[in-house]
Amino acid sequence: MNGTHWAGALRWSFDAATTPKNLRKRDVTGRLVRAARTVAYGRNRCGLTADLSARQHYLGRTTARPNVRRDGSCGRPDGRNEVGFGTLPSGEMALTCYWSRDGSTIEADILFNRTYYRWVTKVPTGCVAEWDIQAVATHEFGHAFGLGHVAEGLHANLTMAPYILPCQNSESRLGLGDLRGLQAEY
Repeated sequence: MNGTHWAGALRWSFDAATTPKNLRKRDVTGRLVRAARTVAYGRNRCGLTADLSARQHYLGRTTARPNVRRDGSCGRPDGRNEVGFGTLPSGEMALTCYWSRDGSTIEADILFNRTYYRWVTKVPTGCVAEWDIQAVATHEFGHAFGLGHVAEGLHANLTMAPYILPCQNSESRLGLGDLRGLQAEY
């Protein structure tokens, strides 16, 4: 947990112009929306009903860039919640920057590294060195909704484990620990 939560809905937009050339913007948009809904609604692999107060709303496409710098640091809040692709350091698959005030999250931006990672909207047969956008987006939206990382060695199967392997898509649904974290906040 990062100590903050949304008092209202996370209202976000996607900078589709930044989509990697090997992907269709419509497909990526659909995967991002599913990821945000998975976290907000607590969709999980356990078959449990979440009953969360978290909410999200996709506003559509934007030309505004996520406020995440090339060096992986966070810029200043601008009042918008943007998701997009761009350049990050080689070891950073994606980053979420969030800003809060008085215990409530007021903004969150997500940037996926298109420079060093090859993204897919569906893990293909024979997959090698490709990352599932929905699995990684679910993890990043987890951060946007207040979840922190869990210990990889103890909880490698949870969405909020810090590492997602190439061709792995199990993180696209929450595990029990992820769900419990959300239930504690929402």
